This record gives sequence, C-alpha cells and structure tokens, in this order.
Amino acid sequence: MELLQLKYFCDAAQTENLSRTARKFLVPTSSISQSIKRLENELGCELFEHRANKIYLNSAGRQFYENVSQALFLLESARDCVLESDELKGDIHMICMSNRRIVTSAIEELIQKHPQVNFIIHHSMDTEQEYDVFIADSCPYEYSEKILVVDENICIAMNKNHSFASKADFSISDLANERFITMTPSSSLYKITAGICADAGFVPNIAIQTDDPFYLRKYIEMGLGIAFVPENSWRGLFDDKIVLKRVGNIQRKTYAYLPKRKRIKRPVEIFLQILNDRARLDK
Repeated sequence: MELLQLKYFCDAAQTENLSRTARKFLVPTSSISQSIKRLENELGCELFEHRANKIYLNSAGRQFYENVSQALFLLESARDCVLESDELKGDIHMICMSNRRIVTSAIEELIQKHPQVNFIIHHSMDTEQEYDVFIADSCPYEYSEKILVVDENICIAMNKNHSFASKADFSISDLANERFITMTPSSSLYKITAGICADAGFVPNIAIQTDDPFYLRKYIEMGLGIAFVPENSWRGLFDDKIVLKRVGNIQRKTYAYLPKRKRIKRPVEIFLQILNDRARLDK
C-alpha cells in the first residue's frame, strides 16, 4: 500500500465520486480508478459498490475507511507538530459564507501579528478543496465541533422614502406585497428571507437576486425593493439613504465549524481566538 493510494481511497469514499477526487489531485479519473482497483486486489476484496455515476462504500470499505482515515489523521498531526515552532506560520484554508466584515478584520489582525500565516479563502461551497474552518450559519459537511461566532439581529433594510420607513410598528405579514431583494438561492440571506416569509404565511416576491452584497445594498438605496439583512456584520456598510427596521426578534447565529478527523492547527486556534474577540467587541 502507498500513502497516495490511501489518500485517493479516502477522498473517493468522502466524495463518492471518482471524477471529483481526480480533479482535486489533478490526475485523470482513470488513475484514481486503477489505484483503487490495485488496492482492492491487494486486500482481496472490493471496497465500493457502483451505482449509476456514484460509488458507495460497502461493509468492508466502511471498516477499512475508518481505520485508514484515523491513520492519515495521525500522520498529518505528526507532520504538523514537527512543522510548528514558536513563530506562527502556515496556511489556513477557509470557507466563509457569512459575517465577512468581521472575518476580514480578524484576518487583518492575525496577518499583522503573524505575517507568515497565509489564507486560502472561498466565499462559496463550490469547492473541492479541504478546509480548516467553515464559517456560516449552517454547515452541510460533517463536523466535529462548532463554535458560536456571532449572534445578531436580522433587520429589514429599505430606502428612507419607503412608506414603512416612518412606521414605528408593523409585522412581517404587512410586507406580503413588497418587492424583495436578496442574494442567490444558495446564500444564507435567501434562505432566511424565504423562511421568515413562509412563517408569516406568504411567498416573497423576489424582484432582484444578486451574488454581490455591495449591489444588494445599492439596489435598496435606489428604492428597488426591501431586504432582510444582518445588523451586526453589515454595520457601517449602509448608505444614509437606507433605514434598518427591526421586526420581531429575528436572529441569525454564525458558527465556525471544524471538520472531523482533522487536527486543529495552531494558526487556526489563534485565528478563532481573534475572531471571537472581534465579534464580542463588535456588539
């Protein structure tokens, strides 16, 4: 058995897709398939079941995966212990889906203090890279721990000339005929908007969807619709033409999720400490 061969196997077990594993390791799909086949021949048993375009671990494969993944975890931990020194350095692979302003300020502080720490950041889940920390209000991946980063109110943002801007009290159901602006369907704000409106008994009329928060705020400023927005993480980003209104007690909790079977690196620990301090002071 070869180390790379075992890495191919574990990644294929996680993705359940040979093509995705091949793209991650920058090799042809046939190389992954042949490597796993050699591994099965060496073990004397099959490890996967093939159905349509996906593969699934069989009972032998699940048992083998549990042991191999633990062994790879120990090897990575041993490597990281040797590489770590008094001087903080290394890479932090991050997926950040929410609270980018606070996260960015924490990144800035860490790099200023420890310039040999590097960040690889994705702002969508459309990535096949492994990650050290996932920051969002929910996580589709398996995780071993989640740490609360921000607990904030969700407000309604509208142009100051909107008819509801001067009202002291109104309900979500009063907004049933309004035009809504939100992010794309995969975003937290889209799901929050759909969920809040569903609870109030209506489907929102989404007039504009955008993948850029800057333009979402611009469209509100232009009076093209209203939007549910986070109060804390977007603080200071609104033009004076925009009014924020609290309606009820709608909140969003953002967590830092840490993957299973992966030792938390020292740079990640320090980053999370800074992030929590920043979030606490930002309230």
